[in-house]
Amino acid sequence: MTLKDLGEYKQAISSYDQALKYKPDYHKAWNNRGVAMYNLGEYKQAISSYDQALKYKPDLHEAWFNRGVALYNLGEYKQAISSYDQALKYKPDYHKAWNNRGVAMYNLGEYKQAISSYDQALKYKPDYHKARVNRSKNSRIA
Repeated sequence: MTLKDLGEYKQAISSYDQALKYKPDYHKAWNNRGVAMYNLGEYKQAISSYDQALKYKPDLHEAWFNRGVALYNLGEYKQAISSYDQALKYKPDYHKAWNNRGVAMYNLGEYKQAISSYDQALKYKPDYHKARVNRSKNSRIA
């Protein structure tokens, strides 16, 4: 069990900060720090941490995905889609990124593109219930 697993996000951030003093290019610590910040509702600080992770490892699909989730929560749907697209550039079969991309497209009124994204999520993970539910809600509108 880690501090993050126990919900001790502030302590986890402190530990990541200590690790980053010794190894400032440790992309995993930056990404995990972002997750902890996100869990505290500090979305802008989370994005800043993800950006640091990506500075050191630009192909870290998890950081791109996490960045997209934080941007989505700030209502920055176009930027979220751009981050999801980057995650998919490095991991094209990442079903969660396809689904979240669809949700952001839906929020922009891009219903056909949203359905297409859900279809991609289901292509890679046919039993992904979130994409199925999102697709069925969206198909009534499109």
